[in-house]
Amino acid sequence: MRAYILSLTGFLLIALLMPAFLAGPCTAAFELSNNITLERDGMTWEYQEQITGNEAVLFRNFIDLQAGNDDNFVNAWEILKAETVLRDQMKEAVKTNPDVKLNGTSEPVKVTDVDFWLSKEALGKVEKNSSITNSASVSYIFEKETGQGTEIWFMGTPNSGVTITLPVGLDVKRAEGLENKSQESGNNRTVLKGNFGPQKNITIWISENENSKAGEQAGEGNSEQDIENKSENAGNKTETAGKTAEARKPSGSFKDIFAWFYLSPKS
Repeated sequence: MRAYILSLTGFLLIALLMPAFLAGPCTAAFELSNNITLERDGMTWEYQEQITGNEAVLFRNFIDLQAGNDDNFVNAWEILKAETVLRDQMKEAVKTNPDVKLNGTSEPVKVTDVDFWLSKEALGKVEKNSSITNSASVSYIFEKETGQGTEIWFMGTPNSGVTITLPVGLDVKRAEGLENKSQESGNNRTVLKGNFGPQKNITIWISENENSKAGEQAGEGNSEQDIENKSENAGNKTETAGKTAEARKPSGSFKDIFAWFYLSPKS
């Protein structure tokens, strides 16, 4: 993320500068990680960023000056106030600058929830340079389900680490923009790991899992037996269905996005 010199004119500047913060290159002063969990009908994008050294001092100054009383001390209510405003501004930034596309368009991708958490590690004197770890979350729904042949595009922060967990039954046919790529499986899901490259974009092409296909074909051969078993257990299933049914929504917890503010010297 780029370093910006901001005059202390308030939080309205964040709305204008947030896209640049999200797209700019990282510095050695913080570590950013991305955790993307895909479902067939949506996804969540979790970020976590650790701020260290002089940038941690600047961030504490930002909270004290913009959300507090400029007394060189960050207290709990200042953190809560900054958190609320940053959440609102981040929500607007993500909606106006889409970072996820399906098959080349953001139209079927809808943001449903945005959250932002400022760490309580920011509490205390503003000159403290101890690390601060913040987190945020964005949830999306897809108006068209992902499946065989779906192309998914992500825009992230260059050189930041990323983990992409695919839905059950789906694999990655091809991936572009993902550096230091590795692939593993867990809980019947394919998991990609690596880094966003300098171009800041990753595109993956989805395919059906071969084991999943084989399982479906085997299931077809046993369809008559399945029907018989279902009939025998219909009563039990009907009794428990009302207790377990609930609306589907994308799994995962958060997407973490952070903006860095290099503040002008106090007068």
